[in-house]
Amino acid sequence: MPDIFVDINAAIIVLKGDEQVFYLHGEPVNKSSLFEIGSVSKPLFALLASQLVTEQAWSLDMPVAQLLDKQYRHHNYSLQQLLTHRSGLPRLPSNLTPISMDDPYALFGDEALAEALSASNSAPGVFEYSNYGYGLLGWLMAENFKVSQSHMVEKYLFDNLEMDHAQLAITGSKQTKLSGQDYYGDKVPNWHFDSLVGAGGVLASPQDMANWISAYWLSPETNPTLAKSINNSLAHLNDDMAYAWRVGQQGQYFHGGRTAGFSTMVVFNPKKQVAVITMVAGERDAGKIAMTLFEQLQNKDK
Repeated sequence: MPDIFVDINAAIIVLKGDEQVFYLHGEPVNKSSLFEIGSVSKPLFALLASQLVTEQAWSLDMPVAQLLDKQYRHHNYSLQQLLTHRSGLPRLPSNLTPISMDDPYALFGDEALAEALSASNSAPGVFEYSNYGYGLLGWLMAENFKVSQSHMVEKYLFDNLEMDHAQLAITGSKQTKLSGQDYYGDKVPNWHFDSLVGAGGVLASPQDMANWISAYWLSPETNPTLAKSINNSLAHLNDDMAYAWRVGQQGQYFHGGRTAGFSTMVVFNPKKQVAVITMVAGERDAGKIAMTLFEQLQNKDK
């Protein structure tokens, strides 16, 4: 660990069945330290979408326009296309013009989202990774449950997954979290989100991440409703994606995330019940580290 991260705060979590092993680096880092996990937030929000599908409140072929007011009828892509970045929505809303790049999503609220929805979008079908799309997904689900996004994830995700420290980095809220670093080792401001929090606004601890990913091989008897949603969320929606998770070789699922000062990677195989999670509060390639360790773990078990 010291040779990899030097003066950067980081955590590596290795999961094998019921075993959770933590490698923590940096004096402030412990199992409950909050990291920005960036786009790894997406499969977490997608898990809640999976619950809505399993409960038949939503369907994968449902036009998203069905969930919006009449003036947004042009959003005729399906929920499945939204989940797999094939909605025709761009990476970012055209009206996302942050006052400061230190915290680019902080002031993009409901009014800005309504304005963005009024704009035309490309025809659905072609892959384009969209933070806008997943921000919209989180907002739509909160509208469905008639609660704030913070209350929604606490009740339906964090509590069920035993993510006891996890929070949303909502603009104006206060959390005790780690500071990230840039390429030069200087601290950078933490990010905050408003309406687009589903794109990358989850704060999670190493223990939160271990509990969440371990749930992908949860015994159905432990929590039947959660187990059903989790199993459904791993269903392949096309050749390379499940519910936000990218589908790898030999039964692997993975997703990475970045903010200005953090890098996170999750890779796991639910059938073999193994995973590696890398969380870095600085400029290191969390993806490469996690994939290398996961490959070593797989080879060791052969």
